[in-house]
Amino acid sequence: MEIALLENTLAVVAQPVGVSVYDFDFALYYDCRHPPFFAPDTPCVLRVGAVEDYPARYAELAELGLRPVNSPSEHERASELDHWYPLLHDLTPRTRIFERLPPAERIEAEFAWPIFLKGSRQTSKHNAKLSVIGDREHYAWAVEQYQRDPVLHWQRPAVREFVPLAPVAGGIAGKVPASLEFRSFWWRGTCVGWGRYWYQAAAYACDDIEAGLTIAGEAARRLQVPFLVVDIAKTADGRWIVIECNDAQESGYAAAPPRAIWDAVLAAATAERKRESAPEGDRP
Repeated sequence: MEIALLENTLAVVAQPVGVSVYDFDFALYYDCRHPPFFAPDTPCVLRVGAVEDYPARYAELAELGLRPVNSPSEHERASELDHWYPLLHDLTPRTRIFERLPPAERIEAEFAWPIFLKGSRQTSKHNAKLSVIGDREHYAWAVEQYQRDPVLHWQRPAVREFVPLAPVAGGIAGKVPASLEFRSFWWRGTCVGWGRYWYQAAAYACDDIEAGLTIAGEAARRLQVPFLVVDIAKTADGRWIVIECNDAQESGYAAAPPRAIWDAVLAAATAERKRESAPEGDRP
């Protein structure tokens, strides 16, 4: 793990995770200093992959004088479906989160087949057969697999209304079909970058992407998480919906350009620092 102060403005706690769309070498593009200590409350961003115990990591960094951009409660609001869904229920497919996998009768009382099944935080690497569940027989198989799956077994199950999305060419066999889905990054309510979610698929674009980013911006406004990712998609009938939200510290870039994202983040952080250091009468 390396801690660097970028452009004398923002600290980054980074550790390569071996994923090309997540790792980024800040030293190639920015002035990076490694001071022996940090002034108390120095703002920082984590880029260490998924954080198993975020409150504990937050406390460890606070002892070093660092303040991660997202507090523990903000991290939870960005990452856990049952925390962000109530705030975005009208922008995203209807969802129920259960403590354990319910019987098929319970699902049929509230949803029509097919359903979309996932964990409260994530899918099992977009496994199509474990995500899009077509009927009772398929669900019985999925229940057994869910309980053994290394990604899903520790998560509470979430049943979501299945909403057909506008398809795109390409994708990966066995994974959820690629669609007109985009990943957007938001720094304190401002979009600092976006790109295709399905970077493995053939390149795709959308004429009304600004309408989709407006939906993502509304999600960011409601959630009030300083560094947030909002994934949006266009449905088969032409609507824009929120697919998922996440703490941007843990999120891969997909096809969003990382250099442009960090340029925008640093510009915003520099402006914030100038405002905070200005005499009180000169602040906007």
